[in-house]
Amino acid sequence: MKRSLAVKIGIWLSAVFILVALFGWDLLDDIEALHHEASFVEESNRQSHDLHALEMGLYACIAPIKEFLITGDYRLAERFDRQSEQLLRSVSLYQQSNNDEAAASLVSAIKRVHPKAQVIFGLPFAVGNMEGPILLHEIETEVRQVSEQLSARHHKMDAKVNSAMRMLAGLRMDIRNEAVALLSVLLVMLLLLARYMYNGIVRPLVDMRRAVQKVGVGDFEIACERSSDDELGELASAFNAMARALKEREEMLNSARSMAAHQEKMNALGMMASGIAHEVGNPLSAISVSLQVALQKLGSKDLESTHQKLQIALQEVERTENIIRQILDYSRKDDQQPKRAFSAVPVIQKAVDLARMTSRSNAIKFRTDITDRLPEVWGLDTVLMQVLVNLLLNALDACGEGGMVIVHAAPGDDGVAIDVRDNGPGIPSELQKEIFKPLFTTKPRGMGSGLGLVISRELCTRMGWELNLIHSDSEGSCFRIWLPSPAEEHVS
Repeated sequence: MKRSLAVKIGIWLSAVFILVALFGWDLLDDIEALHHEASFVEESNRQSHDLHALEMGLYACIAPIKEFLITGDYRLAERFDRQSEQLLRSVSLYQQSNNDEAAASLVSAIKRVHPKAQVIFGLPFAVGNMEGPILLHEIETEVRQVSEQLSARHHKMDAKVNSAMRMLAGLRMDIRNEAVALLSVLLVMLLLLARYMYNGIVRPLVDMRRAVQKVGVGDFEIACERSSDDELGELASAFNAMARALKEREEMLNSARSMAAHQEKMNALGMMASGIAHEVGNPLSAISVSLQVALQKLGSKDLESTHQKLQIALQEVERTENIIRQILDYSRKDDQQPKRAFSAVPVIQKAVDLARMTSRSNAIKFRTDITDRLPEVWGLDTVLMQVLVNLLLNALDACGEGGMVIVHAAPGDDGVAIDVRDNGPGIPSELQKEIFKPLFTTKPRGMGSGLGLVISRELCTRMGWELNLIHSDSEGSCFRIWLPSPAEEHVS
């Protein structure tokens, strides 16, 4: 299933988010617990401080009673009252802030101490008075009992504070370890994401940029590796398709250039042939006329042997003129002329005659097998002449000494099929797909350009014909030209 680049990046980011959320959730729980324990420690410390302050206030409250028994200063009674009221207010504030039973016992103790203190302050000052110390002893016993309760409460709270402090230390350690683990996981995930971004995005883009640069200088063999099935993979496939299309276009352009060069060569050959025909044709015409006049003047004279030699010379001159005419017809450039209906039979005969003129045809036999009443075809006879001559010359090169070239023509479906066969060694199967490519040839260096079949097929395509290799094996090869019959609209 194809995945887009955005989906892949989204999956990576989602994985990072999930890992951060898992570690972060636990970390937030620890932070909340740490905050709770810290609040508890702070509250306990404050409460413990308040209890200590109340304890010290209680002792400070009974201090005027002791001093009165020593000095007999009755003003100390007012001081005791003020300190008692102040202690009660502190106890009330403590009760409002904390729900603690120790405060209630402290209030009770103050209420029990106050009447006894008033009795002591009402006694006359005397050195031998024993009632005051007895009451003071009772007051100190009350205060000591309350102080012990406050101390026990204070120590209990200190134990809780110490336990909370140890828990705080453990939570801090857990938070530090979890933070280190979270940072480590984030670092690993970011490294993996960076590696994916480089291998999946950056490197393909860099390779594609290099490939574009190579294509820009004409190297169309380069191909981008499709390493994924996302947009970058589609871009690589599109680039490879573009490179193949540019390569095919370049091959077509090279083929067109080669065809243009070949056409120029054919034009030059036509011009030279025209000059040769002009230079040679005029003397041959004069020789022919002179021979005819000589034959007429000889008349019935008894010069039979001379007459026969002149007759042979005249036939050879006519044969030479016919050969020059065929060369001129073959070299004439008229493939831009409008197409027309024509008979393929005389074209086949002329092509075979031209092939027989080559030096390679001396040890090779030609045979034509043409069906009677061959229908007309549509196109240009000069183009068919060029294609047939090229195929016949290739067949001559394929045949060895004593070989045979057969030209077979027969009507087919809405057209005519012309086969050119030879009994040569054939074309290897691995090369049969390459024969119609530009500059490909199996002939020795200097014996072929590799453009003959390419140009022949291009000419056939322009005419609306077809040129294909029908078969090739150890017994020979067969090329077929298919020419369509004139359509009704062409005939009309």
